[in-house]
Amino acid sequence: MKLDNSGKAIVSIKADWTFPLNFAEIISGDGKEVYHQNINLTDTKAFGKKDFAFTANLKGRKWVRVEVWAAAANGAFTQMIWLK
Repeated sequence: MKLDNSGKAIVSIKADWTFPLNFAEIISGDGKEVYHQNINLTDTKAFGKKDFAFTANLKGRKWVRVEVWAAAANGAFTQMIWLK
């Protein structure tokens, strides 16, 4: 995935869940540090389905992945995506 000079990105995911969601987390790294951006999803209900789009600043980052966690502490995550 190639970013423009600003590093601003829209991170899109499609999620289906059983238990209400607690939060999503955009995790990225620059080779020296790992960065975490938490997004509150406590307004979701049980047995849901939704396409999400989150804004993230990924300037200088080399990779990104997304995690989604339910109220029951069950998680799902994407594979790491390399950035250019």
